[in-house]
Amino acid sequence: MKKTIAVVCAMKSETQPLIDRLTQLEDNSADGFEIYRGTLGDNTLLICISGVGMVNMAALVTYIAVKYSPDCFFNYGIIGGYGDVHKDSLVVIEDCININSTQFDAAPQGADISLTRARLVTFSENIDNAPVIYKSGAELVSVAAAVAGENVMYGRLGSGDVWNKEYDKVMLFYNEYGVCGEDMEGYAMYQVADRFNIPALSLKGVSNNEILGETYDYSVMEKLVAFAYNVLTEM
Repeated sequence: MKKTIAVVCAMKSETQPLIDRLTQLEDNSADGFEIYRGTLGDNTLLICISGVGMVNMAALVTYIAVKYSPDCFFNYGIIGGYGDVHKDSLVVIEDCININSTQFDAAPQGADISLTRARLVTFSENIDNAPVIYKSGAELVSVAAAVAGENVMYGRLGSGDVWNKEYDKVMLFYNEYGVCGEDMEGYAMYQVADRFNIPALSLKGVSNNEILGETYDYSVMEKLVAFAYNVLTEM
């Protein structure tokens, strides 16, 4: 069955290797959004570049959902690894949590900022404050699993407009919330896709790990693009 797959990434450098592999390529950029349409096998791919950050991604995914009604959203990109998740790892994202949606308990002046008073919450009317965690589409995860090699991991993505390098903060998200790494766009894709009832999947490559002292290296992108391409050909 032919599908329309919306591939949404933060940066043009992430999408260019995939764009180069498509046939019948055309530029569909409009309304301030950079969008390319092409063919991969029987499927139509919309390659869409959001720019960095949650608002940029939310705006893009909303626009694509309304204008094109894709069968699914597909994201890939680099993340910073948490805990013992090593640089150069590939991760199939099973679900995603907002690591910026944080509540701090009251404290007097001079008490300093402490993570012992912090928790992740969802700020929404008439619900409890437990964080909302969005899941990847089960069928999409199954496709990725069928393609993945033994060295591919599965995990929870933490997402927010932040680049965390503090040991205690990273380990709080890792130990208390099961986050394997962080990016700056994923939660926005999942949240908007859920609103439109469109399944979504994210694949990530680990570029660095502050906890393990593994410095930033973008070269994992080459391996990640190859993995993403193989998954897309099976969708």
